[in-house]
Amino acid sequence: MPQKTIHKKIKVITDQNIVKGQKQNGFPMRKWKISLTGVNANGDDEPMPYVDYVEYILHQTFEQPLRKVTEYPFVLQEKGWGEFDMKIMLHFVEKSVPPFVLDHDLNFQSNHYEMPQTITFSKIDGKHSFLKLLNSPATNASDRESSNDSTNDGATHKRRREALTKEKSKRIKDDRSSDDDSHANSSAAVSGDEEDKIDVHQLAKKFQMLHPDDLIPLVNLVKANQTSDMYVKEDGEAGEFHIDLRTLGDSLLAVLWKFCDECLEKYQKSHKKK
Repeated sequence: MPQKTIHKKIKVITDQNIVKGQKQNGFPMRKWKISLTGVNANGDDEPMPYVDYVEYILHQTFEQPLRKVTEYPFVLQEKGWGEFDMKIMLHFVEKSVPPFVLDHDLNFQSNHYEMPQTITFSKIDGKHSFLKLLNSPATNASDRESSNDSTNDGATHKRRREALTKEKSKRIKDDRSSDDDSHANSSAAVSGDEEDKIDVHQLAKKFQMLHPDDLIPLVNLVKANQTSDMYVKEDGEAGEFHIDLRTLGDSLLAVLWKFCDECLEKYQKSHKKK
């Protein structure tokens, strides 16, 4: 007898806006919010009673990269100045069903954007309480709690979380997001492989230490050496410039490293004179 398969449509909603009068490293600070909602056959929003909680796996440079949200619509709010990729993991009230993991690109191209996703549930015959939630979404959390009586395979979920947390982001830029207090002075959201000739993580830290007056020459260096296979994005209206350090190549990375060292050495000499 064939196993029953159910498809549930959801969407990831991102809202972001510039915080007036606040900048970091010459870039405007932004408040951003991510939430999740189900989508019914008519295209309208609907609750997700089959989801127990959601984990947002931010970049590893965050002090707390793993954020757990238990209340629908599973809102995560932060404040920062940079774009980055994240993992979003949906855990279900039926613990025998593995979590659904999706990639989300936090970007500042639009103040509001929605990304559709489809979750496919298979091999769920016999899980009557869970099937009821999938077929008849509830409007409150009581149904979720009543169905959350399956054995929790905690070790499996822990291994899955650890593996995802260690996974490096696919597209790494020279910027990162941070909240008001705990992340204000933290490093850029970049990391480097041990095999890289230039440690892009350390290079991003050097970017953070540059004086705003030296950012324009830095940008000009990148633009002057830019090739079609490099990820370089400029938003003149917002005054933002984003690069994927891993796509720049060893030669340009070496040039940028030397440029930063020269600037930092200049700062040190100027400070000693004072």
